[in-house]
Amino acid sequence: MGQLQRQRSIVVMAVLAALVLGLWAGGVSSAAPSGHAAKRKSLRLTDTASLHLVRKSGSTLYEKGTATGTLPGTVSARFVTGVTKVTGTVTFHSSGGGSITMTAVGYPQSSGTIARFSGNIAVRSGTGRFRNVLGSGTFTGTANRRTWAVTVHANANLTY
Repeated sequence: MGQLQRQRSIVVMAVLAALVLGLWAGGVSSAAPSGHAAKRKSLRLTDTASLHLVRKSGSTLYEKGTATGTLPGTVSARFVTGVTKVTGTVTFHSSGGGSITMTAVGYPQSSGTIARFSGNIAVRSGTGRFRNVLGSGTFTGTANRRTWAVTVHANANLTY
């Protein structure tokens, strides 16, 4: 039970981190290109995401929530928990339009009911104004292993 809880916590943390990164990238607007090639923009994001468990199927967790900070919006995530790490895919839907999908890998730092975690995020795809987004970052957070409520603080550098 403790090992499964650790795996779930890692997955939730990775999802939150990815969500936060997505929120950062999602709220930025860019002007449509005029007659020539559009310039790429860089953005340093700092956000916090709050997620809740929607459903669980075996070692797979589905989470949803909101992000606040640099770029607010909504997020959805799917995480697969393992013994020592959690991997997942997180999609951020910007309140300003477009979406960003990222992968997250997280590692638990504690084993209590409220578990701390940290990990890395890779941003490789998006839609709308973020269709060419690229970036990476890190995250930290906490997960309640009883309710699977997760809070994630993320920092990332994005180019879009």
